[in-house]
Amino acid sequence: MSTGVETTPILEPLRYPEQDPKLASKRFLDLASIVGPGFILASVTIGNGEVFQATRGGAVFGYTILWTFVLGAIFKATVTYAAGRYMVITGEHPFARMGHLLPGVGQRGIGRHWLAVFFGTLAAVCFPAWSVAYILALSQWTPWVITGSQEPWLWAGIAWSLIAYVTLWVKNFSFVENLQTAVVGLLVFFSVVALIVSQPDLGAMVRGLFLPEIPSAYPEWVQQKFPDVAAVAIPVEILAYIGALGGGIYDYIGYIGTFREKTWGMLGRADNADINLQLQALGKGELIPIAMDEENLARSGHGVKAVKIDSVSSFTAVGIFAITFMVLGVVILGTDGLQEVPGNNNILTAQAAFFTTIHPVLKYLYMVAMWAVFWGSQQALLTTTYPYTFREAFAPAFPAVANPANWVKVKLGVATYTLGVAIFLAFTGVSYTTVIAFAGLLGGVFALGLWGFILLFTEYKVLPKQLRMKPFLQVLLIISSVLMTVMGLIGLYQFFF
Repeated sequence: MSTGVETTPILEPLRYPEQDPKLASKRFLDLASIVGPGFILASVTIGNGEVFQATRGGAVFGYTILWTFVLGAIFKATVTYAAGRYMVITGEHPFARMGHLLPGVGQRGIGRHWLAVFFGTLAAVCFPAWSVAYILALSQWTPWVITGSQEPWLWAGIAWSLIAYVTLWVKNFSFVENLQTAVVGLLVFFSVVALIVSQPDLGAMVRGLFLPEIPSAYPEWVQQKFPDVAAVAIPVEILAYIGALGGGIYDYIGYIGTFREKTWGMLGRADNADINLQLQALGKGELIPIAMDEENLARSGHGVKAVKIDSVSSFTAVGIFAITFMVLGVVILGTDGLQEVPGNNNILTAQAAFFTTIHPVLKYLYMVAMWAVFWGSQQALLTTTYPYTFREAFAPAFPAVANPANWVKVKLGVATYTLGVAIFLAFTGVSYTTVIAFAGLLGGVFALGLWGFILLFTEYKVLPKQLRMKPFLQVLLIISSVLMTVMGLIGLYQFFF
């Protein structure tokens, strides 16, 4: 006799599909071909994080705080790797599991998935902050290129951003994207050349990397020439550098979501969407059923390997680029150089000196590269990164968000909200350094630290022991989460009070 209640079939132990043979290879070219979403993520965070903040940190504090950029890259790579690892092993986004681990109200909606909505809200609050930062940067870039003036044209920054918004309706944007990638690649190459030509103090670099030290005061010349910089509490200034480095939770939620386009691990199954629905029916405390035979575990390992390669390579690139620009900031703009600090009125012009030391004509390459970096990032976050982040964060509470039929509406809505609020902020006169410090501290440090704790708890509660992270990575995730949460709280407190 029927009870009238629909039941979900009990899942058989899940098996991974056959993985890309390149994942089992040890050849460099095979492994390098796997890299994908991570480098896209790295490229859209270069402008505010590496070009501006890393340069500013080097100019202001010298080699002393090099270690903060290294640790920041390690902490963020650890959290994003843990999230990507979970998604590849289970086939579901980590946010889909949050509502099944902590107490909530009801069986669906915000009451059940309140934690995913909480993180999604923190991320969404940061969307316009980064967008207005790109508007302000492009507002300075345009007159600088056309007239040589640094007096901003706000209308130009808004116009460039509206053009980025319009690309929502462009189906094939690959030519421009490839051009941007090529230009940014040249920028990275000549940055390294400039680093070699500048002959930095290698001993001071080593000490800055491996002997942690927090400056007790700003250099005297900074206090005299740039009182607005010296007015910022040193912990807030340094934590803002870390927050902007390599992105934050507003990027990483969507970054993990783009793995759906890969065939890594469980994501390679044609019925993965159906499996996701059945996983939602698992009871609280139930392990995700995955076959534990040797062949299946090996395939799981190959999928995880892809995430590791993607995460490590992208954050290594971010770290190297940040250190390169920071050291150039020390040598060329710092105490023994031009004594110039990138700030609200010169977001990207001072850094041109890095390249003119090689040859004056490279100033024009730098100009084009800055357009590719700032406009390209604005275009990417409006059309791809933030819509993906919104979908993954809010879909557990609002399933319609994940419906493919609604994807165009989601992209349009997220882009309109982000750019609309950003334009409003631009007209209020908000400063560039204020918005990137706020967004970096909230979403690039604090929220990311909290997410690390949730990821560790999720893995412990639902993954079989054989598929959990090794103890070393678990400890590293705990350290990363604790330090980023504490640093974020300290930074936010000093930012507001």
